[in-house]
Amino acid sequence: MRFINLKPLRLLRQPLFLAVSLNHFAVDVLNGQTSILLAVLSTPLGLTNAVIGLIAMMYSMVGSLSQPVFGWLSDRYSARWAAAGGVLWMAGLFALAAVTPGYGSIACLVLGALGSGAFHPPGTMKAAQVGRQYMAGQMATAASIFFLFGQGGLSLGPAIGGVIMDNLGPAGILIPAGLTVPVGLFMVWAMRPSAQPTPVASRETGAATSPPDLNLFAVVMLLAGLRVWAQSVMTTFAPKYLHDLGLAPTIYGAVVALFMGGSAIGGVIGAMFSERWGQRRTIALACGLSALPFFLFPGAQGAWIYLLAALAGLLNGAPHSILVTTAQRSFPSRAALASGVILGFMFTAGAIGAYVSGIAADRVGLAYVLQANSALGLTAALASLWLMPRHALKPSAVAEVGD
Repeated sequence: MRFINLKPLRLLRQPLFLAVSLNHFAVDVLNGQTSILLAVLSTPLGLTNAVIGLIAMMYSMVGSLSQPVFGWLSDRYSARWAAAGGVLWMAGLFALAAVTPGYGSIACLVLGALGSGAFHPPGTMKAAQVGRQYMAGQMATAASIFFLFGQGGLSLGPAIGGVIMDNLGPAGILIPAGLTVPVGLFMVWAMRPSAQPTPVASRETGAATSPPDLNLFAVVMLLAGLRVWAQSVMTTFAPKYLHDLGLAPTIYGAVVALFMGGSAIGGVIGAMFSERWGQRRTIALACGLSALPFFLFPGAQGAWIYLLAALAGLLNGAPHSILVTTAQRSFPSRAALASGVILGFMFTAGAIGAYVSGIAADRVGLAYVLQANSALGLTAALASLWLMPRHALKPSAVAEVGD
């Protein structure tokens, strides 16, 4: 019972942390509407599967590639307006997508992804800073709770979108878009300059003047890419593999839900373990152990399918928050930029990895490609041996930015 620690939940009493977490949930609820909206619009607009795939890729790339830019702007100017402005921009563009006729709705949807790109870097940075300030430097744990809200939004988004668009059509998106506005305004208030965490890093450690650790950042990028590649393969091709076996959509839908749910919970557990046992040890253990459920999944039957999917997600997701906060530490004076680069890279690596694995699946079969996730996990475990950050014992090394 000693390991059960409810102290991280106290973060939700901090208005700034609550604001960025609720906005993360709102942003990813809207992100989760995309596939549902494209399916609904496919008939009136005559969208083929290839066109839907192209639009989805454009949406993902706009949201991911813009993150480093918004991270740099947040560090240089204002994290407050990048984060809150991104949420409000996204709500407005999704509302326009709901009421704009023809292909104009697609344009509004893709442009709305800029709001997601604007929010994530400063939102992630602020969540970690609050953890450092109020949780004795436990930045990874704070970030994991922040990401848990996002995962919840991604899980509930499609379900919400399915219900409202089934009854109201595309105009139903006005409901979640409208509910996002007061959440965004709450963040404008919570991120006012007088409510920002005290800049202890620059005062106590001089971290704001520390040079970036490029070697550390490169290792983090490698680990993040390997982890997200395996995740993308699982979420993209596990449904197709189970479909080819003759299983029902409800089964492989549940499998993906369990995998992503396990990933969200794993992120919190992994962050808490890392605060006790160290980052490198936690990452190596989680990635190495993930190889087993990944390897066994394609041959599983019955209840084992669900169990292995949940376990693979939990272990694969455990390093997520650790890697993001370690990336922030590697750029002490550019935490939002580091967040934008690492998160944008994750989205891009996942898309490219799924494409490469899809080509391989056409040659060797989906079962072997799914099993190859175990090789990605083992490679990540070995690569983590080089993860020796200079600031590993200095959780206060993330500098504040001006607002």
